Amino acid sequence: WPRREILAQQFPMMRSCILALLVACLSLLSASADDFCGPSNAKVIKGQRTYLCLVIADLENWNGSTETGDVAYRRFSFRPIVDDFTKMEVQDSWIKQGGDTNCQNCGVVPYPEECKSCEDNLLRNFTNPSVHVESLDSVSYIKKYRGYDNGVPRTFPYLTAIVTVDMGTITGITWDEGCTFCLSSECIENTYEFDGNLKAGGGKGCYIDDTTCINGDQVSEVCPLQVYAVWTGTDADGNYLKSAELRFSQFKSYSLTNWADTVKNKYEEVKS
Repeated sequence: WPRREILAQQFPMMRSCILALLVACLSLLSASADDFCGPSNAKVIKGQRTYLCLVIADLENWNGSTETGDVAYRRFSFRPIVDDFTKMEVQDSWIKQGGDTNCQNCGVVPYPEECKSCEDNLLRNFTNPSVHVESLDSVSYIKKYRGYDNGVPRTFPYLTAIVTVDMGTITGITWDEGCTFCLSSECIENTYEFDGNLKAGGGKGCYIDDTTCINGDQVSEVCPLQVYAVWTGTDADGNYLKSAELRFSQFKSYSLTNWADTVKNKYEEVKS
C-alpha cells in the first residue's frame, strides 16, 4: 500500500511537464456507425490541429439496449496539435461525494434517488465507465477506466493512445503498454472488444484501489480520467511524426523525476 500512496503523490509532478488539459465539450448521444470524430476525409498534418475524441460508456453495454439497440455514451471532443504529446482530461470525472467515495452504482435504471446529487461526471451515468479513442474515422479498442475488479472498486490511470499515420491517413489507434508506474502484480489485462470481452494480447494497465485515490478530503490528481495521445508514422507531407517516442513505456528505466526533466522542455502549452 505505501508504494501506491507514493505513486499517487508523485505522479502530479509530471503535470507541469506536459500539455495543459483541454476542456471538453460534452454531449449525451445515441451511437451511430457513421458518427465519428471529425471529417473522415481530413488529412493529418504535423503542427496543425486535428480531431481526437474520448468516448465513455459502460463496458458491458456496447452492444446496446435490448429494446432499441442504442448505446448511451458521452463524447468529449478535443482539437490537439498533431505530434504534440497531448493530455486529454475529463473534468469532474473522479469526485469524492460526501461520505461516499465514488457514487458507485448510480449508472443503473431506474436511477437511484440517492444518486441525484452525485457530482461525479461519469459515475452518475455509468456503473463501470470505459473509454475508447476516436480520430477521424479510426477507433481504438476499449480500456476500463473505473469499476469493480475482483469485488474491489478500482481506477485505471496512465492511459496513452498511439495514433498511427501513413502519409496523412490514420491507419490505426492502439494503446501503449500501461505497466510503467506500478508493480507487475498491480498491472492486469485491460483492453476490451466492443462486445465487452477481453482483447487477446491487447495490453495491460496499472490499477489503483479507489481508497488510494483519496487523501483526506482531496482526490489524487492521478485518478481523474486522463488520456494521453501520441503520433507515429508520416503526415500528409511525408514528415515523420515522433511524439510516440515520449510515451510512458519508453521510460521504464527512468524515475518520475528523470522522466519529467527529460520531457519538460519539449512542449508548447496548448489550451482549447
